[in-house]
Amino acid sequence: MKLLKNGFFFLLISVFLVSCNDDDDDYSLGKYWITTGTVVKSSDYFSVTTDGGDKLWPSATNVDPEHLEDGMRVFVNYTILDDAEESSGYDYYVKINSMSEILTKPIFNFTAETTEEVRDSIGNDAVTITDTWFTDDYLNVQFEYGGGLGFTHFINLVKDTDDLETGDGEIILELKHNKNGDPYNYLQWGIASFDISELQVDGQTSVDIYLRALDKEGEYQYNLVLTYDYSLKEAQAKVFQKDDMLNMLE
Repeated sequence: MKLLKNGFFFLLISVFLVSCNDDDDDYSLGKYWITTGTVVKSSDYFSVTTDGGDKLWPSATNVDPEHLEDGMRVFVNYTILDDAEESSGYDYYVKINSMSEILTKPIFNFTAETTEEVRDSIGNDAVTITDTWFTDDYLNVQFEYGGGLGFTHFINLVKDTDDLETGDGEIILELKHNKNGDPYNYLQWGIASFDISELQVDGQTSVDIYLRALDKEGEYQYNLVLTYDYSLKEAQAKVFQKDDMLNMLE
């Protein structure tokens, strides 16, 4: 299981778009955008396709390509230098200012064979879901939790075969949190992207998901029904405040 410390993930995420001001048509070195995307890499080049569908060609980069892999999910800070030529197959020529790997995880399945030790390690600590959206086959979950001393926290999305569906046939997924004894000094927040492609059913184009999480009172909250339509494969653009995002990118 990947871990998170001090509220900074390695990194969990989704679709962000932040600019220094609202005039996106006037590109300059003083402006930047922060978003998530996927690295496209061959032996001699790399590019980034954002979750919003923009294809970025790095004309300049502060990132060593040696540390990148094809298909790597990344959280990227970039400056647009110019619109790309139509024949290039890209949307923008950019400078990559910084980049961090996004933690992407599959669904964790509880089965009859799952031991109590494993279930305990996944955790039952409070976590508050504040938002959700889809990007292709990823369910992105924004959440808050208490912590503050730098202890290791675990976040997982769990499907339990003993509690698989609601009475209406929605697949139950639960966001699980193990704070490993970290005291509640202050509220922290994060975003996780979970690969939910295993939920696809042959002959169907969508499934309904019932998402929930335990609050500090031990009660389920959020309890939202989401429709995962895997026939669309469309990114859902998500906008956050700049001050929130900057602390996520070192």
